[in-house]
Amino acid sequence: MWMLPKLSLQTHLYVRPFVPIIPSASSLHSIQIPGMYNHKGEHAWQHISETNVCFLKTSRSGTPTFSTPQPNATSGYSILTCKRHLPELCHSNIYAAVDFGGEELNVTFVKDVNVCQETCTKMARCQFFTYSLLPKDCQGEKCKCSLKLSVDGSPTAITHGTKGSSGYSLRLCKTVNHSVCTTNANARIVGGTDSTWGEWPWQVSLQATLKTQSHLCGGSIIGQHWILTAAHCFDGLSSPDIWRVYGGLLNLSEITKETPFSQVKEILIHEHYKISEGDHDIALVKLETPLNYTEFQKPICLPSKDDIYTFYTNCWITGWGFTKEQGEIQSILQKAKIPLVSNEECQTRYRDYEITKQMICAGYKEGGTDACKGDSGGPLVCKHTGIWHLVGITSWGGGCARKEQPGVYTKVAEYLDWILEKTRKMPDTLR
Repeated sequence: MWMLPKLSLQTHLYVRPFVPIIPSASSLHSIQIPGMYNHKGEHAWQHISETNVCFLKTSRSGTPTFSTPQPNATSGYSILTCKRHLPELCHSNIYAAVDFGGEELNVTFVKDVNVCQETCTKMARCQFFTYSLLPKDCQGEKCKCSLKLSVDGSPTAITHGTKGSSGYSLRLCKTVNHSVCTTNANARIVGGTDSTWGEWPWQVSLQATLKTQSHLCGGSIIGQHWILTAAHCFDGLSSPDIWRVYGGLLNLSEITKETPFSQVKEILIHEHYKISEGDHDIALVKLETPLNYTEFQKPICLPSKDDIYTFYTNCWITGWGFTKEQGEIQSILQKAKIPLVSNEECQTRYRDYEITKQMICAGYKEGGTDACKGDSGGPLVCKHTGIWHLVGITSWGGGCARKEQPGVYTKVAEYLDWILEKTRKMPDTLR
């Protein structure tokens, strides 16, 4: 038996019975009461008459004066003053016999609806999709996969009873374990090649919004609030307000006004860094809101202090920087395998500079492969005992990929105490 709260009557409407709907991408958690006036947020709706009476009521206190048992009645409160929660960003369900309306971004033909969802997830701008099984939309074993988007990320229309299925991109869905750094990954830097989607999920693009927005530096995710990068990226650009951080990207040319990004709350530059020198070239970027870890956006492990003397053999550099000294920023994230060089040998190549123990060098004696402009702040990562570690931060070098001029990187293992001190002093610890 339902309880109907008694309040002073304002007006009443005739309405159709409630029907649960597919959630929009930006749906809010609302409070609706199935039967009892004290709400629990559960849905236990009944099919009743085709048209029902909706009584709108009020009271001086805003709460029911008392409740009266009454069959076939459902009561609740206005959600006008409810605390609005953050939107539920992840909708992993696939809805059968449903078509999502929206602006068509691309059309491809794939074998099943799960592949269609995966295709949508891999495309930065795709927000939702429809997989059609109509005979006219199929070519052999493959059927039409329509990749779509809208202004607010939700379908502009939802049509039931169609011969197909629809769903949302999984781009913003959390992975099962979002507190541990990445332990594995599939393995235009000068001399590099194109990366693949999700191959380097810790890599971010740091972009400054000046007269126009442009990529200036790379960086690495080391925690939900934290990006590790080079201090020299912020020479003359130290205001957090001008920076945007893009994660989970492969192709910079796909960035639009709708592409999600993180705002910067604070930039922490090492206190001993000097613009005219190359030492202590390290900085932490604290984000305004925590990152949502996915298969395409998650942190890299920091080395331990014991790793200072580890001999790494499988090391890679990544970035969107120039492919030659007088080049341009690349659209596709580049990667290159590169050997480490001892500090003693590196010092012989840079006699006018001091190669300190806080630096690590990498490059081929014959040149041809190196980081370049636009790669600054990006990662030098090495795989050791099956785990990827952030060994270096792209810092400086003599030109790009020159013979006997290795790249010089900030040695992360030498700054572990500094990183932990700065991140733990803040309200949100490194995690």
